[in-house]
Amino acid sequence: MPVTGPGTYNVRKMKKRIFIGTAAAVLVIGLAVLAVCLRPQTKPLPAAGAEDYPVLRLGDSGEAAGELNRGLNTLGYGGEGEVFDRDTLRALLSFQRQNGLDADGIAGKQTWTALLGGTAVTAAPTVTPPLSALKAEGKPYEDPRGLPLLVNRSCPLPENYQPLALVLLNDYCDPAVATVKNPDTYAEKEAADALIRMLTAACEEGIFPWQISSAYRTPEQQQAELEAQAAAYRQENDLSEADALSAARKTVALPGTSEHHLGTCFDITVPEKWFAGTDQYRWMAKNCWDYGFILRYAADKEEITGFLAEAWHYRYVGREIAQAMRDANLCLE
Repeated sequence: MPVTGPGTYNVRKMKKRIFIGTAAAVLVIGLAVLAVCLRPQTKPLPAAGAEDYPVLRLGDSGEAAGELNRGLNTLGYGGEGEVFDRDTLRALLSFQRQNGLDADGIAGKQTWTALLGGTAVTAAPTVTPPLSALKAEGKPYEDPRGLPLLVNRSCPLPENYQPLALVLLNDYCDPAVATVKNPDTYAEKEAADALIRMLTAACEEGIFPWQISSAYRTPEQQQAELEAQAAAYRQENDLSEADALSAARKTVALPGTSEHHLGTCFDITVPEKWFAGTDQYRWMAKNCWDYGFILRYAADKEEITGFLAEAWHYRYVGREIAQAMRDANLCLE
């Protein structure tokens, strides 16, 4: 017959606490191990030459990724921080092309040798059309009827297309209203003025911060954007080159068929956040039309536009046309 007494309950209670404490400790250790396993791959900087540098891909981080970004930035290609992100990928692809390397978006031995060898060429400067006076025959981003110029796969721009009056957003935009993500970001003056009025109104209503991630692009910049997206798909999804390019074309237009050549389109974002679902996105969905902007690629118009929805891509078309398109639920096509 088991022996019981006044202390039996306390002993059982103590054993239960020990069991629960042990289980909790095991759970904490397991979660810590899982967190380590799920961290981005960190690659240290070696002390030896280029042949000993690690192969870096999109998503890698650490000292070597920081060295890659610093080397690319020093030569004028861009890239910053200790992470191999999309900006690093764009800079690396440009570096590889301009230095006669295989433009695969992967920092391997050849890339490190070129980057560290002291013979790499600096980034070619972006050739930007000069500010011009208004032309009597109208605006290049409008058709002869005064309607927004349609630009897509079926309606490419003429090879000699020139913007009308580009302004440098980095100097033109008040940083208290919006930051400009990349240097040398240009836009048509009329569209830039409307953009600043719109974002200023949003800030006055307590909706901020804002970031301009992209605006005017040359055909060369558009090609670089397409290649960067394809390279990202190859590395993230293990796609073939052809499949990656096909996937990239669903979100990035071919050079000559992109609205970004007009200078009247903006990729409007929130730093470190996915734009769709933010307060900024909800404000834009309600108010952008009153400032002359349209959401160019809406989710319910994918079959018409041929592009996946882009919550961040807005085009300036003028207030009257924007409001009419909103009321009739139209896209430019």
